[in-house]
Amino acid sequence: MFKKVLASVALLSAMTLAACSSNTSDSAKAEKTQWETIQEAGVLQVATPATLYPTSYRNDDDELVGYEIDMLNEIGERLGVKVEFQEIGVAEAFTSVDSGKVDIAVNSFDWTEERDEKYNLTVPYKYSVGGMIVREDGSSNITAKDLSDWTGKKAGGGAGTQYMKIAKKQGAEPVIYDNVTNDVYLRDVSTGRTDFIPNDYYTQVIAVKYITAEFPDIKVKMGDVQYNPTKQVIVTNKKDTSVKEKLDQVITEMMEDGTMKEISEKYYAGQDLTKQAENVDELPVIDTSDVE
Repeated sequence: MFKKVLASVALLSAMTLAACSSNTSDSAKAEKTQWETIQEAGVLQVATPATLYPTSYRNDDDELVGYEIDMLNEIGERLGVKVEFQEIGVAEAFTSVDSGKVDIAVNSFDWTEERDEKYNLTVPYKYSVGGMIVREDGSSNITAKDLSDWTGKKAGGGAGTQYMKIAKKQGAEPVIYDNVTNDVYLRDVSTGRTDFIPNDYYTQVIAVKYITAEFPDIKVKMGDVQYNPTKQVIVTNKKDTSVKEKLDQVITEMMEDGTMKEISEKYYAGQDLTKQAENVDELPVIDTSDVE
């Protein structure tokens, strides 16, 4: 009987130790930061559209290239992780970060108070202003510096973008596209299906130059109006700040050592977008905090 009691005590002790060990393991796992999980896997999962020239697109050899692609590959190298890109459109990019399908999302996303409340946004890696692509013959009839003539016009863009919110606020009719290439957007402006495309000015300048050379039948140009000075950031989850902190550190280093400037000049025809242009304080700013 005494031996049986000892055996029972030993078994109970073993079970207790096993439970404690399991709890300790679970606790250690639960205490891992998001960055530690990424580092352990050795992979940073990134949502990118692969349709926005020149920031994320496929070249003639079907290689994924662009400003943000080069930037993130350099970030991955400096942080010692492999970067894997998932080709995801704007609206799904945010839900993919929410669900954990990806770790971060990029698509020239502007910093906004609304986004800053919902996500951990990095320090800026690029500065710009809003612009618009219109028909070459002037029939889009959008020239007002205060954007007052957007009312009733058809604005093409992706769901959930800041620029489509601006268009909606100014009374334009949103024409929503899925994750399509620039030539689809621009051709619809040219043919009159839409009147204009509001988006990042510097990205549009390069896109218009490239697409009109590739497709001479697409008759569009840059509008003269600029608005809403912006700064572009990487979107990370609110789970914790560990990923943001790592990205902030490397982005700052790349800004200071000139790497980001080199990438900007490579993809934006020699333009340095790592600092805001002069006189942007004079541009109109449309508040979209009340636009869903």
